[in-house]
Amino acid sequence: MTDMQGSELNIGLSENPPWVINTDQGPAGLEVEIIRALAENMDATINWHWDSEGNLLAALSHYQLDLVIGGLTQDSNVSALATPTRAYYQSQYRVGVPEGTSLPSNLEDVEVAAPVVNHIAQALKKEGAIPHPTSDLGKHNEAVANPSWWLKAYGYQVGDWEIATDHHVMALPKGENAWMLAVQRHLNSYPDIEQRLQRLEAGQ
Repeated sequence: MTDMQGSELNIGLSENPPWVINTDQGPAGLEVEIIRALAENMDATINWHWDSEGNLLAALSHYQLDLVIGGLTQDSNVSALATPTRAYYQSQYRVGVPEGTSLPSNLEDVEVAAPVVNHIAQALKKEGAIPHPTSDLGKHNEAVANPSWWLKAYGYQVGDWEIATDHHVMALPKGENAWMLAVQRHLNSYPDIEQRLQRLEAGQ
């Protein structure tokens, strides 16, 4: 992409709330808001392309897309097919307890609910906690491990234990240096990401 002003942007996206949400009114979510603001700054129009993360990254590697979003992290398999941006936000996984409950002094032998598919069980065990994967996250009166923005959105008291950190990125085609610079500058200046995530999650 050489001349970016007034161009068309082909954006690949896969659903991953609250980063990308597929609604009847079209795409929504934090990263959709970010890209819409970028397109507005560039006087560009957006063509959205929904697909799985793997298919989108493959299309990106063939220069069929300009950007892929969907809550991608540095740990995901982005760099094999694309160039990730620098991390524009870090989701810190912490342990919280429902409002009105006392935070434990440590996590030794504390049962902690976590998403069914997670990458934090080992880190919880290192703290002495007993991970409890559940699809009913936040529906019971129990300690929960999840990103701090999620815990705050549901009114949890958040403890100081740093369980894990996700570094959030977007994916661009390899070799598009001017485009990368424009995207990274926009990401670096985007305000109030934690608060926006909390509002999006609370509104689900």
